This record gives sequence, C-alpha cells and structure tokens, in this order.
Amino acid sequence: MQKLKIIFHQTFMISTAILFGIGILMFIQHFVSGVQTLSLQWSDPLSICLTGFLSSLPTYFLLDMDSLKKSEVRIRIGIHFVSVLGIVVLCASLFHWFGQTINLRIICLMYSLIYLFVWCATAWMAKVDEIKINGAIKDLQDSE
Repeated sequence: MQKLKIIFHQTFMISTAILFGIGILMFIQHFVSGVQTLSLQWSDPLSICLTGFLSSLPTYFLLDMDSLKKSEVRIRIGIHFVSVLGIVVLCASLFHWFGQTINLRIICLMYSLIYLFVWCATAWMAKVDEIKINGAIKDLQDSE
C-alpha cells in the first residue's frame, strides 16, 4: 500500500509540475513576444497525466535502497533519471509536444527541473511522515 501511495503522489506531483512548467513557458512567451504560441488541445491534460503516471512507475526501481551501498544508490538514481527522461521524450514524441530540436531542449530542461522538484517534494513528504510517526511513538511512550 505504501508503494502505491508513493506512485500516486509522484504521478500527482509530476503532472502538476508539467502543467506549472507549461504555464511558465506561456507566461514568458506572452511577455517576450507578445504572442501566445503555445496552446493546449483537449487531449493535452490527459497526455500529461498519462506521462506523469508512466514517469512514476520506474520509482519501484528505487524503493528499498536501505541495504545498498552509496555507489549502487547513485547508479540506480542515474538509471532512474535516464529511464524517466526516455519516457518523457517518448511521450513528447507520441503526443507531438515538440516540433523542433529547440523545443526538445526546453522539454529536457523542464524535465530536469521537474525531476529535482519531485525529489525535493518526496523528501519533504517523507520527513513530514517521519515527524508524525515519531510524535505518535512519543505520545505512546508518554501515556505508559
């Protein structure tokens, strides 16, 4: 159940971050060129949610890393980064999110920022859960 919760949270965070990134790109284009060249079709939010879900699936590869050496953890994170990037580029190609190489560069930059955001948000949520658990244990010990 905990693994499904992590997958759900990451799907939500990734999809939200993608939409936020698109919003920032639209905002920048509006003020730089005065013309909005990005437009969303009816299928774009669905494709973003599907991409978020598919991008969260390789997280199973990263779970249960407590018994691994630091070098193995770094290798797994690198493989995770590349595999999720592959999923994002594949989905971007399938859903026609870019037409030029420059747009691919923007997607890869956005992906890197979103990846960093998701890692930070996941660490923060884990810390919040840890604080709740420690508080519950302390309350249980105090009542004894």
